[in-house]
Amino acid sequence: MGRLLYLGILFSAVLHLVLSSPIANGPAANPKGNARVRRQTEDVRDCSDPGNPVYPDTIVRTESQLTALRAEMMAKDLDAYIIPSEDAHQSEYIAEADQRRAFISGFSGSAGLAIVTADYAAVWVDGRYFLQAQMEMDCNWMSMESGEEGVPTSREWLVSQDTNGMKGANLTDNAQIGFDPRLISVSSYNSYSEAFLEDGRGLVMNSTKVNLVDKVWSDDKPSYPEEPLLILEEKYTGRSWQKKIYDTRSEYDTIRELMAEKLADALVVTKLDEIAWIFNLRGKDIPYNPMFISYAIIGTEDITLYMHDMAGRATAEIKDHLQSEGCSGDNCVQIKIYDDFLGDLKALGSSKTVWHSDTSSYAIYERVNEERRVMEASPILLMKARKNPTERQGLKNACWKDSVSLCNLFGWVQEKIDNLPSEDGDIDYLSELSIEAQAIKVRERWDEFTGLSFKSISGFAAHGAIIHYSSAENTDVPVTRKGTYMLDSGSQYKDGTTDITRTMHYGTPTALEKESYTRVLMGHIDLVNTHFRTGVYGRDIDAIAREPLWNNGLDYRHGTGHGIGHFLNVHEGPINIGNYPGDQPMQTGVFLSDEPGYYEDGYFGIRLENDMIVVPAVTDHSFSTYEYMTFEMLSLVPFDPNLIDFELLSPKQIDWYNAYNKRIRNEVGPSLDERGRKWMESKTEEVSYTFTLNGAGFDAASLIFVTACALFSRLL
Repeated sequence: MGRLLYLGILFSAVLHLVLSSPIANGPAANPKGNARVRRQTEDVRDCSDPGNPVYPDTIVRTESQLTALRAEMMAKDLDAYIIPSEDAHQSEYIAEADQRRAFISGFSGSAGLAIVTADYAAVWVDGRYFLQAQMEMDCNWMSMESGEEGVPTSREWLVSQDTNGMKGANLTDNAQIGFDPRLISVSSYNSYSEAFLEDGRGLVMNSTKVNLVDKVWSDDKPSYPEEPLLILEEKYTGRSWQKKIYDTRSEYDTIRELMAEKLADALVVTKLDEIAWIFNLRGKDIPYNPMFISYAIIGTEDITLYMHDMAGRATAEIKDHLQSEGCSGDNCVQIKIYDDFLGDLKALGSSKTVWHSDTSSYAIYERVNEERRVMEASPILLMKARKNPTERQGLKNACWKDSVSLCNLFGWVQEKIDNLPSEDGDIDYLSELSIEAQAIKVRERWDEFTGLSFKSISGFAAHGAIIHYSSAENTDVPVTRKGTYMLDSGSQYKDGTTDITRTMHYGTPTALEKESYTRVLMGHIDLVNTHFRTGVYGRDIDAIAREPLWNNGLDYRHGTGHGIGHFLNVHEGPINIGNYPGDQPMQTGVFLSDEPGYYEDGYFGIRLENDMIVVPAVTDHSFSTYEYMTFEMLSLVPFDPNLIDFELLSPKQIDWYNAYNKRIRNEVGPSLDERGRKWMESKTEEVSYTFTLNGAGFDAASLIFVTACALFSRLL
């Protein structure tokens, strides 16, 4: 009888572990049911009364800019004018002098497309910027929330004759759509032209020689920076520019070898990060991204670098680095002025086979003879994305330095919180901006630190729900115990680029905050632990990070992970995790972020982001010829146990959590200051897994005891 009792208990315990789901059995911490309601707050515009709009302090007034632009459009007989976010190099982050869309619309996000007609002005934004657009644009502008039900694309809007401005531009037949050919990619141009042709009303793309926004902006338009260039030594890059372009003794393919496969006489390089990577040079023309304004043409018999401010930047040191002095052969770099590029390309494109990317501007496309054009993705994309051993070690070093810095930062914040002058806080004592400033100071101790990799996102409570929030003097608030605090920040070190996010709560979180954080953490853990094979895309594994959120009706409006450059762009293609255009399958050596989140508008925002690298997976089997891969986590900063409902985590997730915290203690702990170490130790205590059986709690020790009793009973 005793044996049967013990075996029954054992069977029930094992059955519970096998069949039950800690997620399903966790508390449904959603006091409002399944509906997710977007809240309006006092921080967004109110355009319900067109004659009397209500604006927060963050709104930018644009009446004068729009009036001037429409006058320029009328003078050119244009019915609409397209204003993209990008510069002539199709960059995401751009110099102040190229921020035309921000100038004309007031919207400062890094992505968005503006179109102005005689009657309407609209900006298309993605889910990261829905709230920000409502905070920054006045009521002259319509915010078109891309991907939302009923919202037309910019092409659909231009061809639509709907009299509702949110649905269509209602342009007349044969309308002329103006654009700057340097700023619109050939793929975008083709998509508009195809839509107009299909519409059949004679709408036409009409390029302008002079950018009309520049004409309006001419009086106070900023100029490009003229800072000197930095030569990045081979101890950081692992390969010289010669090995990248032509030295076949390298174990890697060279650019000229890849050109030969396409029978190309010349490769046009327009992306600033590609040029910086090829030539092992860095600059300061683009905020937060170490690029310099330039083009390059790599031919089979020559190499030319077209450089902004050539007179000031082509120093003797730079010329020596590029072997430019007296250059006349095929293995040296000729330096020319930036403005010579388009003219030289037109001459080259009439007689040579030219390879340029399908993301290049229409200005480049129209200067190359169609019969001699190779229009495919740049070969530099994958060469740059797959880091060599030196770059990989550099990125690991960079992540370690950032981990030490952030642990020390959060130790400083905790000390401030522990001594708050009042529960309502004090903006002069601890605020979004003061933490943002301290996040720079803690990184300045490292010799390789050159600056941030993007403007830090420092958001308390409701501000955290604005995915790309940017704190400023007129939006800054105290940080207290009364809400979540999110910090998304990153660094540019000479040996690597970083991007890391943590969300904290210094008081008592609500049930929804705690559940949301926990489900985000679960997705974060599941993604880094996943295995995949060659041929698998980032979009194929994106759902792994979302599933714990989907399981209870939650989600987020951004990608789960993006590529990260090596002392280059913090956002780097072509390998990402999510639905990105032009992406490529996962490959080893690629550096990526892991950043699921959840955002409750007007309430709180949660994002957890670490940097990781794709590495070979250790498996017992190897089906077919596939290579199996997984991720190695590089960022080592504690999560906030105050926001974790550990009952929702599976044993595997808790094992990973404990192992991660052990790495933090061993690898980061010895280098922390006293405050940082105290904070780190309080956040990395080991957690044991428990489960519930018939209302009683069991931990691992209890299960071992029950099992031992059962086995002993069986021997009787």
